[in-house]
Amino acid sequence: MPEHALRLFLRQHLPLAPVRSGLVVGLSGGLDSRVLLRALARVAPEFSLSLRAVHVHHGLSLNADAWAERVAEFCAQDGVPLTVCRVQVTQEASLEGAARQARQAAFVSGLQADEALLLAQHRDDQAETLLFRLLRGAGLTGLGAMRPATFLALPEGARAPVWRPFLGLSRSALAAYAETRGLSWVEDESNADCRHDRNFLRHEILPRLASRWPAVQRTLADTALRLQEAEGLLQELAADMGAGCIDAQQRLMLPALAALSSPRQRLVLRHWLHQQGFPLPAAAVLEKILTEVVPARADALPRQAWAGCEVRRYREHLYALAPSLPLPSSWECDWNGTALLALPDGQWLRAVGQGPAPGWRVRYRRGGERLRLRPGGPSRELRTWLQEQGVPPWQRDRLPLLFRGDELVAVAGVELAGADLAWRFHLGAESGA
Repeated sequence: MPEHALRLFLRQHLPLAPVRSGLVVGLSGGLDSRVLLRALARVAPEFSLSLRAVHVHHGLSLNADAWAERVAEFCAQDGVPLTVCRVQVTQEASLEGAARQARQAAFVSGLQADEALLLAQHRDDQAETLLFRLLRGAGLTGLGAMRPATFLALPEGARAPVWRPFLGLSRSALAAYAETRGLSWVEDESNADCRHDRNFLRHEILPRLASRWPAVQRTLADTALRLQEAEGLLQELAADMGAGCIDAQQRLMLPALAALSSPRQRLVLRHWLHQQGFPLPAAAVLEKILTEVVPARADALPRQAWAGCEVRRYREHLYALAPSLPLPSSWECDWNGTALLALPDGQWLRAVGQGPAPGWRVRYRRGGERLRLRPGGPSRELRTWLQEQGVPPWQRDRLPLLFRGDELVAVAGVELAGADLAWRFHLGAESGA
């Protein structure tokens, strides 16, 4: 049954993903991943795909070295190359969470964009995840639990598919496969420690539920699938509504947002943040955005921040921003315009024009600057001019200013800003922008 499920999964998902280098199995060495390794070793050649395994050595158990040796034996038996990634787990809040983050970092560092990572979570794991997230107060997205196909963000904006082909199979089905084929596996003693929340659910709660409702794990897993479908429909609705609320600069237009009901406003806000890759805020933070930031006075500059993001209002728009580091007030440099210029805030400055660049002195605003908008024309106070152009206050001090001699001739990041009309200055977050 696992091999059949794997074949069906690959036939469905391979045409949808650019998997050229092959498949990578995340191999802990436990029953589930041992079965996935054997099934993949048998099935991958049918699809002309190479296969390799990655074992993450957490170092949390005295048996960790022995597990790595056993995993190497399993891979040798199935003729699969193995990479062992040793990680250090730094426990901040939850040991489970810290180990999960360390695993993900190991996969990120070892995967290629044209490889797919396969993990062995099964239907019982899905039921456990749904129950765990329900008890933590998760919303609809979280209650959808694990998706069969997701992506893992890699460096430089690349993504690798992450596939879970066994979510429709029970652990007992995997155990039967292992027994039939005489497979052995390692047992992690920490899986029996009920001080960990998931182990408590697995060993104490779910068996009690199953004694009363024998199909509880199938029922919970099926519920997760229905919640995933509902979440997908909501995302389609959010995209439709967002098209009328989000402008070309990825700003949220407040008049359009205000025309929606409160539930739709929350949906569009989450969609807007997710679309830009920001972490979603807790429900209480989202509510503060709607009740404090959105209805603030037009001349106010409200801000709501959480880890990895902040939302600001300026005039009739909301802006989602990554937290920014303070700029060095005294920074300046000479630039000939022929190469990209790395700025202190991580952005890059690029000059586009005709003929040889005249060369500029680049620095940030310090106060009192005046800008000449055309050669021979009058100068304007920069602060007032930026305000007239609708540049938000928090951006004004972060726009690179370009001088020739003592004269400010251009402001990067603002269209037609300066007397150097033969040149355009573009800001980008990456060197290739």
